[in-house]
Amino acid sequence: MINMKKGDAPVSLTKTAGVTARMRWSSYTDYDLYVIVLRTNGDVEYVATFEAHGVAARLSTADGAVKHLGDVGRGARGIAEETVEIELNDSIRAVVPVAYSAQSNGRGSFHRYRVSLEIDNGTEGEKVEISAENANNDARVYSCVPGMIENTQDAVIVHALEQYSRRGSENRPTMKLGRSGLLRKGAETIEVVMDAGPRNRYK
Repeated sequence: MINMKKGDAPVSLTKTAGVTARMRWSSYTDYDLYVIVLRTNGDVEYVATFEAHGVAARLSTADGAVKHLGDVGRGARGIAEETVEIELNDSIRAVVPVAYSAQSNGRGSFHRYRVSLEIDNGTEGEKVEISAENANNDARVYSCVPGMIENTQDAVIVHALEQYSRRGSENRPTMKLGRSGLLRKGAETIEVVMDAGPRNRYK
């Protein structure tokens, strides 16, 4: 297990047929995991168990490469976990897991409920965790992007981003290819843009 925090150098994992992203938090609250999928042509898809304005709930991408294994609600004392399975085909440039806390959940924080992200490349047994120790403690921040999974020809690269929405914002993040951003591959860049996507519907 490799532990990462914001500012750490990206970690390269052996490329395998499948990657699993697991988001964990205290089961005292009903958070949700969804993912943003950036295609190599610049298109963006959301895989989520709930709707946003103008965006239907979908448990997989159109090609079935990215699949959400289902919603986990508030439960008994312990840790809740939601999981997304990813087949990194050549059309996928990057995947961003997002932890979401609807306003209807009441006040809380990603730090208080110990939100963390684990990336697992399966058969090679390599794991990266972006831990809850570094999570934002603002009770009115509702979207957390711990990290990004970048798909390259030879490897799976995990970046610790720790990006957060504006206070009170219910808008999803989105992604874009361009000439400026956080991640570089030659002249190409990938950028996660907070609060620029569709607005989540209250759950």
